[in-house]
Amino acid sequence: MSPQDWRPHLTTIDEPIAEDHWSYTASDGSTRMSKILVGRPRPLPGEEDRAWYCPLFIEGYLPGIKCVMGVGPVDALMNAMTLVRRFFEEHSDVTPQAR
Repeated sequence: MSPQDWRPHLTTIDEPIAEDHWSYTASDGSTRMSKILVGRPRPLPGEEDRAWYCPLFIEGYLPGIKCVMGVGPVDALMNAMTLVRRFFEEHSDVTPQAR
């Protein structure tokens, strides 16, 4: 078993807390659009006292839904939003609510 196999493998985000489509200029100069979906933080089964995850999907940036870990619900959400911020900073001309 690889070290990442212990994380939940999600195919859907059942309880989204934020969703948007962002238009941006990619590094090759083309204009693209990505759906961003942030799920409600959840405790890792059996580890409720110390491990939480926040489901995150960024179309074209992450390979599927990523379960971003934290030591509590706010920490997991903050870590997920750090990835959203990184996506924002890596692209130019980001336009939220592009759809």
